[in-house]
Amino acid sequence: MKTRTASALVSLCILSGTFKTHAKVFTCSGIVTNVISKYDQFEVRYKSAQTGEQMAPIWIYETHAYLLGPVLKAIEAGKKFNTEYMLVLENRASDDILCMAGHALIAITKK
Repeated sequence: MKTRTASALVSLCILSGTFKTHAKVFTCSGIVTNVISKYDQFEVRYKSAQTGEQMAPIWIYETHAYLLGPVLKAIEAGKKFNTEYMLVLENRASDDILCMAGHALIAITKK
């Protein structure tokens, strides 16, 4: 009975439009150059592979601390071989500026 009630409430909320999606996920590519600890989070710095321009830093939040290992490997590969990585980011801010503001890193892979 509780399952049916909960299911009915979720359906009602969805129909009434009270749930909204706020997260925006997108990708940026670049060469990872550094990571520093700042304000109990990790700031990842990377540069554009096309222009060499340093991009705005992105953040690894506590919930995604498991990304530190892959980021450290990406830094090493960037220094040795100029390896480009695809960064999957979540826009946690209200702005629509992609790849230019301090967004949250949620995944990283070689490009």
